[in-house]
Amino acid sequence: MRKQLFVLFNYNKGIFTHILLNVLDLAEKGYEVGIIFESEACKFILEFEEKKYEKYELLKGKNLVFAVCEVCAKSMNALESAQRQGLPINGELFGHPPLRKWIKLDYDVMLI
Repeated sequence: MRKQLFVLFNYNKGIFTHILLNVLDLAEKGYEVGIIFESEACKFILEFEEKKYEKYELLKGKNLVFAVCEVCAKSMNALESAQRQGLPINGELFGHPPLRKWIKLDYDVMLI
């Protein structure tokens, strides 16, 4: 079965909602799937800590957040929120998560 990784850069609620729904659906159907929060998308981490969003809570509960960019979360004032939520923070590549980690595991990577 194919593996899919979504790397979300944009702070767009419409895009986020559709990615979130698809990640949850794929996981439910048995796919190996996850999401990485990069750039402005890190704002969602802080926003949904303050204002609970059921689907985001499911994403976290199913460990479908593979990484939060350390540098970007810090610049979006979301690093402490990510830490409080127990999300995996990754800064191995000059402060950012390296995609090679998932490419080596045969994930198809979609940058959004």
